[in-house]
Amino acid sequence: MTDTPLLEWREHLPPHADKLQAGWLLCKEKNPFLLRQCYQLCLTAQRRGITRWSADAMFHVLRWETAASTADNGLKVNNNYSSLAARDLMAEHPELEGFFELRARKPRGTHGQIH
Repeated sequence: MTDTPLLEWREHLPPHADKLQAGWLLCKEKNPFLLRQCYQLCLTAQRRGITRWSADAMFHVLRWETAASTADNGLKVNNNYSSLAARDLMAEHPELEGFFELRARKPRGTHGQIH
């Protein structure tokens, strides 16, 4: 997706993609390093004996690290994308399978928990 100009990203969405997925695809395009850095954080956590982790925590650590190492306020990524990042990471890296607890995504247009 990184080869696709920003104006054309919507053309590459699956037909069932929702607004959150569309935003996540755009976020990954604007921040091509994001998943690579998230993966490195996960590997570090695993080496330290962590077998389950929070994707929200992963984003917060990454924000802290980028803020500490750059002149700006660090990475800006919507917390709503954390579950999609976790899914992408586990799909791309078999050694992370089960590292994040996943819940079923709510169907489009619903609010609150689904029981």
